[in-house]
Amino acid sequence: MTIYKSIIIALFIPFLSLAQVQQDSELFLELQKMDALLFEEGFNNCSKEAMETALSEDLEFFHDKGGVTKGKETFITSFITNMCDENKKPIRKLVPNSLSVFPLRKNGVLYGAIQKGVHEFFIKESGKELYKTEVSQFTHLWLKEDTGWKISRVLSYDHKAPEINTNGIKVATKLLASYAGNYKAPQTGNIIISIKDNVMHLDAGKMQADLVAKSTNTFAHPQAPIALKFIAREDGSIEKFIVLENGKNVEEAIRIEK
Repeated sequence: MTIYKSIIIALFIPFLSLAQVQQDSELFLELQKMDALLFEEGFNNCSKEAMETALSEDLEFFHDKGGVTKGKETFITSFITNMCDENKKPIRKLVPNSLSVFPLRKNGVLYGAIQKGVHEFFIKESGKELYKTEVSQFTHLWLKEDTGWKISRVLSYDHKAPEINTNGIKVATKLLASYAGNYKAPQTGNIIISIKDNVMHLDAGKMQADLVAKSTNTFAHPQAPIALKFIAREDGSIEKFIVLENGKNVEEAIRIEK
């Protein structure tokens, strides 16, 4: 069996015959440092030099939403073009204790390793606090080349929005129902707030979500740093809601009277 076939089997068949190395082992610590070089220096700080060091020339990157990218230079060029905006920069953080490493050997000789883990992605935006946007799993195939360890294959999958707001309070049915209606905001446009089974639903075109009650008049998106704060008139009728992003007022939506 060729080395290439061995790699394919190792990637796509469960690791029944592979033993995970200890976290204090030389291999684990060495690849942990390479992970930090690639992401903390390369990804987070847009270091082309770090990426050149960590990536193999024949890199193949498989993303469950973004498709396939082949070749180190193609990948680096795409990354620098799309991920290095200083005003809105993606930041990657490894989930603590999620990293695992499985050695690959041929005739008893170590030639590579599979590294798996979970990482979270944040956005560093000018004038705002760092906020989480996504969490995903990754599987990296590292190969020992003449110049050191290099990533040859990357599987990036199970991307999903983080559960930011999951704990809510119960709001009286009558009060909750008073928020239902049509609203209009200058940027977002028409917004529909509806109530079903005592849960508030937001319909703002592409953004639809069941919101979590954080107070009697504030409802948060479960997977984004966004909340709606409803404002009532003196007679108790609902006038509008304020859109809060990371606690800051970014937009107001006025209720459209029926």
